[in-house]
Amino acid sequence: MKILLVSPNQDIEFAESSKVMKQYSKTKTLMMPLPLATIAALTPDDIEVKLWDEPVHGLIDENTELGEYDLVGISIYVSHVNRAKRISRVIRQRGIPVVIGGPGVSTVPDQCREDFDVLFIGEAELTWPQFIKDWKKGIFKKEYRQISKPDLSLAPIPRWKNIKDNIADYYSGAVQTTRGCPFDCEFCDVIYLFGRRSRHKQIEKILQEVKNLENMGMRRIFFSDDNFIGNRKFIKELLKQLVPLNNSFEDPCIFGTQVTINVAQDEELLTLLADANFGSVLIGVESPNRESLKEANKVLNYKTNLVEDLKRIQSFGISVAASMIVGFDHDDTSIFDQHFEFLQESCVPNPQMFMLHAHRGTKLWARLVNEERVINMGDKYAENPIGITNIIPKKMTRAELMEGYSNLLSKMRDWESFSARIKGFVSGITRKPNVTPVKRDMGMARGKFQEFLASLEDDSRCAIVDIIQHTFMIAPFMLEKVIEMIGRQLRATVMLPPLKEKLKKQIEHEQSDDFKMEIEQAQNFIPDNFKTTYKTIFQGLYQQVSDSLPDKTQTEEVLISIVTDFLIRWGQGFDRMEKYHHTYLQELVEKALEKEAEKDISVIDTPADNFSSNLLADEVLNAVDLQLRSL
Repeated sequence: MKILLVSPNQDIEFAESSKVMKQYSKTKTLMMPLPLATIAALTPDDIEVKLWDEPVHGLIDENTELGEYDLVGISIYVSHVNRAKRISRVIRQRGIPVVIGGPGVSTVPDQCREDFDVLFIGEAELTWPQFIKDWKKGIFKKEYRQISKPDLSLAPIPRWKNIKDNIADYYSGAVQTTRGCPFDCEFCDVIYLFGRRSRHKQIEKILQEVKNLENMGMRRIFFSDDNFIGNRKFIKELLKQLVPLNNSFEDPCIFGTQVTINVAQDEELLTLLADANFGSVLIGVESPNRESLKEANKVLNYKTNLVEDLKRIQSFGISVAASMIVGFDHDDTSIFDQHFEFLQESCVPNPQMFMLHAHRGTKLWARLVNEERVINMGDKYAENPIGITNIIPKKMTRAELMEGYSNLLSKMRDWESFSARIKGFVSGITRKPNVTPVKRDMGMARGKFQEFLASLEDDSRCAIVDIIQHTFMIAPFMLEKVIEMIGRQLRATVMLPPLKEKLKKQIEHEQSDDFKMEIEQAQNFIPDNFKTTYKTIFQGLYQQVSDSLPDKTQTEEVLISIVTDFLIRWGQGFDRMEKYHHTYLQELVEKALEKEAEKDISVIDTPADNFSSNLLADEVLNAVDLQLRSL
């Protein structure tokens, strides 16, 4: 038996920029396809598995020679649904069944059912092996759903096999240590997909994954966690072992990951990250506008001084790739200048700027759909959604948002602005990372770098020379990482013109006489089928919540919160209460009770005379309906 695992072309901007950047770099895509390698490792040894990563191996079409396979599997994010459908049509026309999984399927399973033979909803560590057993018997199901979160200590080491021959095509390797995030940002769906508790792999396996990638020749490795520091005790123990491992390599690897802003308050953690050679960390800073942060429920961010925190993190020689968003309800046209001034003051070398997007299944999506402020983009931009928002902003027009965003990108990517930020970053470093110096032939590297400089335009060349000279004077140990940041800036400037052109065309299109905006219609968040089920579960739900609350007067409010969150996730298309619905409901109950337990109150015990009455159940459900409409 033979299986082909496919990763669709997931970053068209990166692929397009690679055509221009090939004179500077051989990489074709950003990151190695970790989901495929994980599924390959979950597949029994008696089945031959090959990986096909479209950005590296080529787009699959009717003329692509793939070889003979018994099954094809595709892993996607939600923005790649339409690309996956095109691949599936090509494969199924050849008589080969196609299965699909990944976060994209878990978010919009209804958009995938007609185009694929089997759907995997949720994490696949348990369902993929079960499917393989069923498939061998010829009795597999149409859907495999994983509700409870798998124990990651049982996760296998990814199997790269036929990817290792293409290692030079990738900018970065990928290792995942944890899943889950304790926070609940309005625009994010991580807690729905992976839960709010941080689950982690065994440290020995993580270190082995790093060794494997280093042995393959990969020197940049990204820890692709939802929140790398979600479990600080575990991560500190991992880093304490990663530091000596990395220093044992002839050329230490450069790591990156995603963390939250509170890393700034933990000096021990920052020291370990620096000494492990983390060159950069991605942080969801989102906005300098405090009201926008409150709106998005970015609790950590609006309760701190972001500029001070960012400078403190970067003082350890770790650059912050700040993820920023424009288009919140509290943003008006002044927000673009606010963002630019904030980034320059914070000295963030390589920020990432986005327009707010309402992803299906998030609280933001539910709220904006109910306000008729989500646009149905259709298929036109689904293949390449980066840079096009699907929302109608509150304090500006869509044209003002897109034009302001475009202008902000130009200012942010200007070489003079970049030079000021990166020189400020270098000057702000107060602690040298304790990392073994590289042992490569720097003379050869200097020769190539001089050739590279000669190929650039005057503005970029002058800025780069100025940055390099500044780094030599202030922090020469940062030279390699600074060159990495310069490379990211170069790629960003290459990607900018086509993105600005796309935004310009979209603005012109929406301002034309023949443009008709299609609004996603508000859904019935309380389906009739749920109302029937609700009556049967209400008494038990009420009793569990009431018995566990120290303040009994909060029982109804907690119930409203639980049922609201449940319907935001499962209301659309609800048919009947399945096992996974019960599991999710119980998770919401536990979350709500934990939140109440954190309040500083004395025990208040009040009788619950009406907890089983239909009247109280109806009142709670009516309040849920009002809550959903207010969202």
